[in-house]
Amino acid sequence: MNKFMLSFLLPLLLIGNVACKKVKETPYNPVIADEIHIGALLPLTGTGFSSGLAMQVSIEFARNDIMDYFNAAGIKSNLIIDIADTRTDTAEALKQLRMFYEKGIRMVVGPYSSAELSHIKAFSDAHGMLIVSPSSVAVSLAIPGDNVFRFVSSDLIQGKAMTKMISEDKIKVLVPLIRNDVWGNDLVAATAADFAKLGGTVHSPVKFETGTDDFSGVLNELDMAVAGELAHYNPNEVAVYLLSFAEGTKIIADAKNHTNLNNVYWYGGSAFAQNASMLEDSNATLFAYTHGLPCPLFGLDDAAINKWQPLRNRIANELGRIPDVYAITAYDALWVLVRTALTVGKNQDIELMKTAFIHEADDFFGASGNTQLDINGDRAVGNYDFWAVKSDSAGYCWKRVARYNSLYGTLVRLIE
Repeated sequence: MNKFMLSFLLPLLLIGNVACKKVKETPYNPVIADEIHIGALLPLTGTGFSSGLAMQVSIEFARNDIMDYFNAAGIKSNLIIDIADTRTDTAEALKQLRMFYEKGIRMVVGPYSSAELSHIKAFSDAHGMLIVSPSSVAVSLAIPGDNVFRFVSSDLIQGKAMTKMISEDKIKVLVPLIRNDVWGNDLVAATAADFAKLGGTVHSPVKFETGTDDFSGVLNELDMAVAGELAHYNPNEVAVYLLSFAEGTKIIADAKNHTNLNNVYWYGGSAFAQNASMLEDSNATLFAYTHGLPCPLFGLDDAAINKWQPLRNRIANELGRIPDVYAITAYDALWVLVRTALTVGKNQDIELMKTAFIHEADDFFGASGNTQLDINGDRAVGNYDFWAVKSDSAGYCWKRVARYNSLYGTLVRLIE
């Protein structure tokens, strides 16, 4: 093993664990630049703010840890992170990406949502920019050979996880209320396809546009759709399937005013799991607590608990709450991008950067576990945890209630 790869064992110690997989000999000779400049497209405002703020903290911690590693390893290089707020808006994400390009930045962590990623994809592909999203999961963005990589698995697995849960809960009909974007439409299609194989039915989705503030009309439409299904099924066989970002808090808070929506169980999606806004609205919290609303979220690797647990605690102490998994995947994304930058040096050839990034991701065992990628550039392995609002001595909080194992297709319910 060469001196370069030996030096990379140090960051594993910095976050409190040793590697659980052997690091392979790298075929690259590092050409270390004096300055590494990486962009971060984060939703610090808008409906993705809960995840965005947590990712900002984790990326700042990653930068500090990487600089500690540089100093210890004798690497005379400075890491600059340029963080831009996308406002969870597709147009703003593209605007900020263009600004990164004009600054000479070619490696980017983010963006958060699949809608933002879809909107910037053409520009990044055309201009040789390496994009690593810590959170996008839309099935339609699983494309081999492009410049986009994702540190979570696609929603094909989330659809299977949700199907497993609702089928075990004896649900026969799902009535979806979805955000009308690439993520919402892709995910409901994936879940419907799996549920249909088991004999279940998914009602035509009720959709709301991004930026919607008044959900009264949408909820009336949803209430009527549920009423139609309750004419043929008992309430224990019908459920609402909510695919939203932070606007889900307002939707859930207002749902209590609709008789039929009050009479059935609810399920949620990954973009709402552990959302901070939920616990700040007493009406939403109570409704979620009494109507289930288990939300699946890409799960942390138990084999990496000695890495992610102390990191999560660091982020929680700074943030004031437990972060969602995307803060951890963002931390790892920055590490792998820096490893890539150390490999390619000042060479900004996109094919060289992509080849190096894939190599580094496949060799890395980070806080989120094994970051090996599949043929589409998405995380190859992924389980899902289900989170729901529960009550303890401190009040209402998000708690993990189940885990879906994608390798075996099993769902384990956790005892409170």
